[in-house]
Amino acid sequence: MAAAPPTDIIADDTPVTAGFYHALSPRVLLAGGAARWPLILGWLLSLGASLWLGVLQLYGGWYGFEVNAGELTFLLSIYPPLTISTLWVLCFGYAWGASLAYLTTFMVGLLSGLHPGWAMVFGLANPLGLLVMALVYQQVRVSFLPRSVAALMFFVSISFVSGIASATGSFIWSYYNKLSALGAFQAWQGWWAGNFLQTVTTCAPLLYLFGPAVLRWRERYWPSLASEARYRWVWLAALSSLAGVIAFLWLSFVLADRSVMAMPGAAEQQWQQRALLYRDSARSVYWVMSVLLFAMVFLGYRFLTQRTRQLHQAADRLAQQRDLALRRQQEAETARNALQQLNVELAARILEVEGLQAQLREQASRDPLTGLHNRRYLHQQLPALLQAAQQQQHRLCVLLLDLDHFKQVNDHHGHAVGDAVLRLFAARLAAIVAPGDLLVRYGGEEFLLVMPAADEARVAQLLPQLQAALDSSQLRVDSGALVPLAFSAGVTFGSGRQDSEDDLLQQADAALYQAKAAGRRTWRVYQP
Repeated sequence: MAAAPPTDIIADDTPVTAGFYHALSPRVLLAGGAARWPLILGWLLSLGASLWLGVLQLYGGWYGFEVNAGELTFLLSIYPPLTISTLWVLCFGYAWGASLAYLTTFMVGLLSGLHPGWAMVFGLANPLGLLVMALVYQQVRVSFLPRSVAALMFFVSISFVSGIASATGSFIWSYYNKLSALGAFQAWQGWWAGNFLQTVTTCAPLLYLFGPAVLRWRERYWPSLASEARYRWVWLAALSSLAGVIAFLWLSFVLADRSVMAMPGAAEQQWQQRALLYRDSARSVYWVMSVLLFAMVFLGYRFLTQRTRQLHQAADRLAQQRDLALRRQQEAETARNALQQLNVELAARILEVEGLQAQLREQASRDPLTGLHNRRYLHQQLPALLQAAQQQQHRLCVLLLDLDHFKQVNDHHGHAVGDAVLRLFAARLAAIVAPGDLLVRYGGEEFLLVMPAADEARVAQLLPQLQAALDSSQLRVDSGALVPLAFSAGVTFGSGRQDSEDDLLQQADAALYQAKAAGRRTWRVYQP
């Protein structure tokens, strides 16, 4: 399983509490909630502190400090409100910190004697530097909490670019106060150097110590959706940083050159002053560029390693997804094969059930003793035969046959002999009927034969043939006596138009009674 990416460098979908820039909209103040009052109070206190520190800095002379580092001399301008504004920008968003920076710088410009119009423009200097910092952190998605070497190096680099951008205010100050080239150079150098060092030495420790707690408090009341790193804007942030560095180099040399050229006289001491100014400018550029180069190289290395790690993680995720897809495909294939097997088994079971149902239907329509169809089957088939006779306009012959003296056979010889007699009679009857005839055991010792399109001649031929077959049959019992077999029959011929199923059966039954009354062993045709 891939390891989670560290939270000090670029990462996707990271929370605000890890220090990734996510601006809190001022509209949250309109949404209500008790947490907005501490936020408003904190901002107002920060504004009051910034205004007070700005006045104190102006009238206390906290600007233009000369710092000597060996043979290198710097002019530093200290501006405490910048620290407060930077912390608000990083922790809550650009609008919160830039408003503090603008109001404070505007007030300082007014109190220092700038015209209100120039003071309004002058107030944009520090918000411009903070804008560069906010845009870079928003697009590059690096944690601004200096809790690792990589995050600290990036913070140092962006603080330098932000200081260069905010130093544009020094040109307004120099122009309005009609400073010389040397004065303008010193004001510009003091502005960017002071802003840079002040941001690094004050904001970095405060963010390290108190940043996580402030962000957790913010996230508890205003949770932010995880945002995706926008790598397509990284090049823009890189170009902005590069432009800031180039602007620093150009301004350093141009302003230093103008300052040297503005020095009056040509005495040896004056040339020495010029040489020292060139040297100090070159050394300051050298040390600043050395620090920046180290920071950018280190950051670039961490950026590339992190991107490589992310690419490996993405490849691992793709491999896991591929394996999961293959496993699911195999599972689906196994399930499909199992389903096909179940379908085959189900089809076999269906055929088996249909066969059993056919057997049940056959058994339900068969007489178990004689093997002939039963009365239920007759009532299923007779309507169709009657309808066909009506459509084809031919008569339907119905014969109802009854074994004579069958009760005496059961009484004298037992039911086993009676069953044998019924099976014998059914066998002899089935042997002489035509394939299209319908023969059923009607009930007890009665059998019914339906012959489509049969006439009296066929009946006159079939019944004597059946009696002769019975006479030639020898059925012996345990006592050795032969059981005489004879039958009587009732015949009716349906007209095919007016007769119904019940009419035909009643007519055949009536004719059978006539044959019984005539002395049995004979047959009669129904006469209306």
